[in-house]
Amino acid sequence: LASGPLVALVVEGAHAISVVRKICGFTLPAFADPGTIRGDFSITSPIVANELKRAVRNLVHASSDPEEASYEINHWFSEGELCPYESAAENVMF
Repeated sequence: LASGPLVALVVEGAHAISVVRKICGFTLPAFADPGTIRGDFSITSPIVANELKRAVRNLVHASSDPEEASYEINHWFSEGELCPYESAAENVMF
């Protein structure tokens, strides 16, 4: 999270961690499925990173479990920066 500008956000809801991780794709971008953020927008691999003597550049980060999510939310946000969001379709769908 240090190579350039970033957008930090919190997603909550049923199975939020597993859903976000699925959308992000496999941690190593070269092995991520098409249709995922990493699969569509990144091509780096451990082989390339090792040849260039740098870390694998990853496009997106997603917490792996509730404890990590809690730590990261507290690291990046103050309580006043978090707010609820409800889409217009939410009342119709649920």
